[in-house]
Amino acid sequence: MRIAVGLFVFALCISLTTNAQIVPNGGCGCGLSSSTVACNCAGALSKSKQSVPSDRPQLIETLFTFSLGALLTKGVLCDDELFIGMGIGKLTNEAKSPPVDVSIGEGTIFLMPRNEPYKLRNVGLQDVKVRVIRIHRSSAACQTVE
Repeated sequence: MRIAVGLFVFALCISLTTNAQIVPNGGCGCGLSSSTVACNCAGALSKSKQSVPSDRPQLIETLFTFSLGALLTKGVLCDDELFIGMGIGKLTNEAKSPPVDVSIGEGTIFLMPRNEPYKLRNVGLQDVKVRVIRIHRSSAACQTVE
């Protein structure tokens, strides 16, 4: 009887799973200074035989290193972006009035919701590293911010 219940629970768990993105996301590493942005996205150029169905959002990962005074603005308005602190520092969102300060620590997580522009500037005392996971939806309604 226990084996039958165990198999039933196992079958139920399998039926409740969903498909996940299993292809490489082509993550990039970018350095931001007060005047330039330099990115290394060599992995993003490689092609995979697998693809993500167009009806599912893609996860795109980028590691940003903010130098002192560096500014990052939102690139695509319809994407939610999850920021994960990889070090200690302080950013301020200059798109808010008054500007909102965000203290960054190792493992700090904050969400920048879609359709909400931001201008994040490093106002701390040292370079700040953050990992950004962008949830990209393939949609005609998406627009790039200039």
